[in-house]
Amino acid sequence: MRQRERIHKIKYALIPLLGILFWLWYVKTAAADVVYSDYIRLVHDYLPDVTDPSKFLVPDVLTRIPAAFLARLINVQRFGYSVTFDRMLTIAGMGLVALVLAIYMYRQNIGIRWQLAVGIVLFSLNKWEILLNGTAWTHVFSFGLFYVNYMLLDLLWTGESDAKQELMLCLMPFVWLLFAGEYIASYAATMLLVSFLGYLAGGDGSWQSRSKKSMFRGIMVMTAAALALYLLSRHFAVWEHAGSTDMSLAEVMRSSPWFLPRFFIKSFAGTVVGQETAASFAGGAPLPDAAILLTGLIVLAAYLFALILYFSGDLMDRTVFPLILLISGMINHVLVTAGRWIFLSESYAMSSRYGGQFMIGITGILLVFALYGSSRKRGERRAAQRRRTRIMAAAAAVSVFIAAGNCYTTYQEIRKAPYREQNYERMAAAVLQYETYPEEELLGIMEWHKDPAVLYDALGILKENRLNVFRTPVLQAEPEAQN
Repeated sequence: MRQRERIHKIKYALIPLLGILFWLWYVKTAAADVVYSDYIRLVHDYLPDVTDPSKFLVPDVLTRIPAAFLARLINVQRFGYSVTFDRMLTIAGMGLVALVLAIYMYRQNIGIRWQLAVGIVLFSLNKWEILLNGTAWTHVFSFGLFYVNYMLLDLLWTGESDAKQELMLCLMPFVWLLFAGEYIASYAATMLLVSFLGYLAGGDGSWQSRSKKSMFRGIMVMTAAALALYLLSRHFAVWEHAGSTDMSLAEVMRSSPWFLPRFFIKSFAGTVVGQETAASFAGGAPLPDAAILLTGLIVLAAYLFALILYFSGDLMDRTVFPLILLISGMINHVLVTAGRWIFLSESYAMSSRYGGQFMIGITGILLVFALYGSSRKRGERRAAQRRRTRIMAAAAAVSVFIAAGNCYTTYQEIRKAPYREQNYERMAAAVLQYETYPEEELLGIMEWHKDPAVLYDALGILKENRLNVFRTPVLQAEPEAQN
């Protein structure tokens, strides 16, 4: 029996393991170790002295993600400031997400087909940008930490938590401030809403129910306090958005009333088909705008469908974890729309950089479908069985649609992998000879759209301190060979 149980556990670990190996292969195939884009600012602002306390002890430190300071120190001192190091942290973060979901699906005895669907969404390459741009590692890692938090909240909801786990739930919001940055907003909104629901739902008047209500109240207080700390820190931050509009939202809505609703709907489409895949869908032709909007509406309907099944299927007493993911996913769509409309591009809502945020809601949808399908009651009447069969057929169709879109996007990104690698190699060659490149050409290659002086200062820091592409033994030996 123990051997059979061990094999059963291994089955749940298999898909996360394969997903991590796939992402490792993709990084090796599609990338080269060179700084670019967002890294330019980080090099300019924080290198070479990564131990300088004046760069850490600033009023807006929580917006700068404190955990990144420690990772940057390790990266500079041990790995010569390697982008690959940050990419490995990104993969570790997604591995944590997959591990939490595997544990949850094991506890709920969810079947292999739903495990596979969740795995396809998690490791889809609609998130290629946050995978290859290593600066996003803290965001992905924070998603993994959020999932841990949500699973512990689920244990409290179902009465399975212990005192240690309940203490962790109260302290976690402050720990996550070290990793989450602006994502603490969606996390806090989710925790406050779900904890409030738990507080309202908790009670028959017994000591246990009063204790649970007290815990939910404590979580709300601690979460609100952590959010307040972040907002205070954010008050001192100065934000730059290259390419953003100077128009107000009211002006945009007057000139283009349908822009914001279309942006919001297209953000849901991005969970199925990536921005670049939609731009070059079949034979190089773009996916029609109507098809993108229809895809977004289907995913939005899937959210509503999952919510209806969750409450009508009496799943609330069994688990709150998928509801947390649904709420968090929807909040992320709202926040992205509210924060990114300033770029005045509807397709920007489908950007790969938001794939990690949006996957949260999709995993919630898939988990609700899986749990509803396994909640059949004994003695259920034939009419109810037929209704359940029709519902599960619709759920399966939606799930196949989502998985197929993610598979196609992944396929297209795999085809582009060699070209992405060539682009990174071109960047590396440009960095090594940056002083001889025309300024405009160098700015384009390095994907830097801000002050050129910052770019040249950053590359000078790397060269002087033999970091990143300048750290290789071959480069260090070149002056001797020339002599």
